[in-house]
Amino acid sequence: MLNLDPGMIIWTWITFLTVLVVLSKVALKPILATIENREKTIRNDLEQAEAQREEAQHLLEKHKEMMAAAESEAQKLLKEARELADKKRQELLEQARLESQKLIEQAKAEIQHEKESALASLKAEVADLAIGAAEKIILHNLDEKKQKAIVDEYIKSLPKNMNN
Repeated sequence: MLNLDPGMIIWTWITFLTVLVVLSKVALKPILATIENREKTIRNDLEQAEAQREEAQHLLEKHKEMMAAAESEAQKLLKEARELADKKRQELLEQARLESQKLIEQAKAEIQHEKESALASLKAEVADLAIGAAEKIILHNLDEKKQKAIVDEYIKSLPKNMNN
């Protein structure tokens, strides 16, 4: 089986301890320094990643606020545009109403003027007719029966004279 030689065990331990001391003096310090540097680098990277995550979160919140403000501003502008359009529409309707009322008033005034002109013309025509009838009666100094017949005849001829 296994044969243990005490001399070999002692020399193995002495060799192991010697290699351990030499390695601890020569290689262990640089290895530990490298591990420590690597640990610091990893810790710094984690801290930077956390800081960047917080900054990204802050930027995201700021972006959301800006989007909400932009949406609010857009709604405000739309509301103002609608109000302005309604106001303009009301102004145009009022202006159209005033213009139509003005046209109606002008038409009424023109009709009144034409009516007065027609009445004046009619009065002049009637006066001319009355003068013509009186002239005929006076010229024909006739008896009452003949005068009445002439006036009746003249009145019957009136529609013919008015058309001319």
